[in-house]
Amino acid sequence: MSRSAHPAGPRHADVLPEGHYTAPPADLNALDPRVWSRTVTRDADGVATLGGIPVTRLAEEFGTPAYFLDEDDFRARCRAWHDAFGGEADVFYAGKAFLSRAVVGWLHEEGLNLDVCSAGELTTALAAGMPAERIAMHGNNKTTDEIERAVTAGVGRIVLDSFQEIVRVAHIAE
Repeated sequence: MSRSAHPAGPRHADVLPEGHYTAPPADLNALDPRVWSRTVTRDADGVATLGGIPVTRLAEEFGTPAYFLDEDDFRARCRAWHDAFGGEADVFYAGKAFLSRAVVGWLHEEGLNLDVCSAGELTTALAAGMPAERIAMHGNNKTTDEIERAVTAGVGRIVLDSFQEIVRVAHIAE
């Protein structure tokens, strides 16, 4: 058994990427914009707001737990990723991060493609209007039914994870 702290070697932890945090921030309540929506702030009473709406009001109206997205921020990030790759590259959003019909619509309108990894995600994507050719079916344990559904729907890409899967996809695609 290795006594190294990391499989890459004992010095791996000593070589951190630039900008990597080496200590907790001075203010543990600070809202880092690299993690939070750019429109999440705190009001004068210290209550977090999303797009200017206090989360307490959102909780009262919709209950908790709840998941809220700022559409303007999400779309701006889509455009930033799209533009970062020159506007001509195929940029994919991983549906497993969070997928809903609304998110699919935003992705489609902003020119991003969608990576799905289950029949449920594929169904959501197609039902929300994402063109099949802009969908990639990804996943390391795709069932035959999922592959058949992807082929039948005409997804643009199926990410192959093994030699056995190459044979299965080829057989189904025939």
